[in-house]
Amino acid sequence: MAQTGLFLGFVLGVVLLALTVFLTGRGWRHYSVTNVPVPTGGRSSGGTSESTARRWADDPTVLSLVFLLAALGFGAVAVLFVGGSAIPESVTSAAGPVLVAGTLTVVVAYLFYGTYHAARGRGLTRSQATLLGSWVLGLLFVVGVALRLVGLL
Repeated sequence: MAQTGLFLGFVLGVVLLALTVFLTGRGWRHYSVTNVPVPTGGRSSGGTSESTARRWADDPTVLSLVFLLAALGFGAVAVLFVGGSAIPESVTSAAGPVLVAGTLTVVVAYLFYGTYHAARGRGLTRSQATLLGSWVLGLLFVVGVALRLVGLL
């Protein structure tokens, strides 16, 4: 039974990798969306002074590799969490909170950045977009406290 699960995990990983290679190599990013004007602080807005981090953030191959590494990391921690007798008890017991913390970090970052990016796309300044992202996280915190008080968490 364990061999079937490992085989299915391997096949799904290969399919995910093939889909990633297919989508990044397909050239689907041939259009360009109009950029939101960003204050440059006295510098010229055009030019080649774009930072390395910004270039990497716009590169779909780098983003695909980061996603693949994150997925492999989550998979490795999940294997440690459900591991058998060959894995020490302390590692197995520590993997659960690591999975929960990692998942919460991904969800919180997704909500904040999604709200921030949507607000910037609508023409708001960085501080206003940060306010909206923080507001969404605060609302999520209040919902969590309310669920905890009701006894659902």
